[in-house]
Amino acid sequence: MIVVGVVNVLAAVVFAAALAWRLEQIRREGGGLQAVAMTVAIAAITLAFVVSNDNVADALNTALFTGAQRVLFYALLALGVAALIVVFFFPGRSTTRERRAEYEAIPLVVALIGLQVTMLVIPIDLRLESLSQWTVRNVAYATFVLIASGYLAYGFIVCVRSIRRFLELADGYLRVSLGLLLGGLTLLAVSSLLQILFVVGGVTRLFDFPWLLTASRICSVFGVVAFLVGISYPMLHARWYGLRARRRHRHDAAELVPLWELVTSAVPEVVLPPDGPVPPTMMFHRRVVEIRDALTQLSPGVPEDFATADEHDRVVMLRSAVADYRDGQPPRGAVRDLVPGDGADLDADAVPLLQLSRAVAQQPAHSR
Repeated sequence: MIVVGVVNVLAAVVFAAALAWRLEQIRREGGGLQAVAMTVAIAAITLAFVVSNDNVADALNTALFTGAQRVLFYALLALGVAALIVVFFFPGRSTTRERRAEYEAIPLVVALIGLQVTMLVIPIDLRLESLSQWTVRNVAYATFVLIASGYLAYGFIVCVRSIRRFLELADGYLRVSLGLLLGGLTLLAVSSLLQILFVVGGVTRLFDFPWLLTASRICSVFGVVAFLVGISYPMLHARWYGLRARRRHRHDAAELVPLWELVTSAVPEVVLPPDGPVPPTMMFHRRVVEIRDALTQLSPGVPEDFATADEHDRVVMLRSAVADYRDGQPPRGAVRDLVPGDGADLDADAVPLLQLSRAVAQQPAHSR
């Protein structure tokens, strides 16, 4: 127990430090209300799962009152959902995100007060019991569940409506992420509605379908998984894209070596000074820039028909220009772009250089 307590304290300290760091980062960078709301949502939902831990629940119920853990759990979920409404809110012509946040405070406060009041009315021997066909017969217990599930259903439905509007404008990985979020929140809304139906049936005794509670729990599990995957998908996509880009840049940087060695042997001053270990992407970009700088300085010694020549003749012309540059021969033409790029970034700019470098590697230096 002592070890568990120490671990919990350390986890709480780490969580508090991370939350404080995030809020300070938002303050410095000016992330706006949406960034603050997202931070609040993550913190509230995380704490909700923390208070559902048996040890934490026992401590809260002992320190405060019986059932305090359940009130706090649903209060944190409600706060998290209210924050998500602000995060996913699709601003209209006359409604701002700030005004939406003000509106959402009203149902949130009403729900929180309702949870607290109804919990105090529930008999003590029922406060810690799980939702079942037996516990739902108590009106106070049923009212507590209806307030909690009702607010969650409302919040999830509002989020779904907003995400659907964003989904119409999204594409690529963002569309996948929003689709997963939409599916997850829809399942969570269905879960809350099924729970409401179960409670209504139990209180009124008009119908008794135990499978509603089972279906609610299944939807809840799959909804949480889909939501977490959707919220994490942009980060996972960026990570995967970064790994692929680094691997590609490492390969392309190695392919540029023959051309880079050829042109920088004549114009070594274009080589940037080393500054410790260089990541693959930076090394690739540096070589593209250095090759282009060197080609620009060598261009006056390259024949005008270089642009229309085949790869073999291009290599011959380039090696001749390198030799003339080393020997101090006077330039025969104007400075120009020898190998124009076909894109707006360095990756696209490197495509013709890679093709020329492969030709240099395949053609021996004595082949003139």
